Amino acid sequence: MKHTYTKKEALRIIIATAKEYAKMLEGLNYLFIYRNRVSNEIEYFEAVFLPRNYQHLTGVEFLDMEGNLQKNSVFFYHKCLDNTLTEDEFRFKEDGTTPLKLEALPKLVQFLRFSKMTALYNGIRPKLAVDRVAGTINYCLGFIKDGDYFVPSSCLLEDIRKLGDNPSQILAIMSKKANQSETIYKEIRYVAKGVPLNKLKMSDELNNLISLEKYIEK
Repeated sequence: MKHTYTKKEALRIIIATAKEYAKMLEGLNYLFIYRNRVSNEIEYFEAVFLPRNYQHLTGVEFLDMEGNLQKNSVFFYHKCLDNTLTEDEFRFKEDGTTPLKLEALPKLVQFLRFSKMTALYNGIRPKLAVDRVAGTINYCLGFIKDGDYFVPSSCLLEDIRKLGDNPSQILAIMSKKANQSETIYKEIRYVAKGVPLNKLKMSDELNNLISLEKYIEK
């Protein structure tokens, strides 16, 4: 059953999660290494979490003082961080997707815990704008491709097996700061149980993106 949110409840969730997003995710690139379930090859994709990506995850529309749609997602994000966003400055989308996003939104900053599988989105839900999903049988984070990277677009309390065909196991997740001076992924954020990261057969392209100097085989 879909939860019904008041504007006051929505505001509290949006502001609280924005602050967690700023602390845990903003300005970082994440590298997802996975084993393609069909080809058995080791593959990867890169994601980035930027200030302008946050509003889309909330499922609300940003309004100006006259109640008109305002397309300034960075301003929206900073108003959340400054505690200056008000109930009059946003509205729920008419397509009914906002409550679904709000329900899943608090889990956003824990996405590393939930990223066990990944798949290309199969288009099962016409209103869902995602290209790829990462998650489990209970929670998924949806991404859309934006230039060289995937960016987060939807938090979903859904089974990844319904949203993507042939979900592949995520073997490892690494991170780095999203800037031009830092090109190599060194921070190891997750390694699947029983996976010897230093013994995987990776492509030269992937090997050139990572450093395993901090890796300790368990």
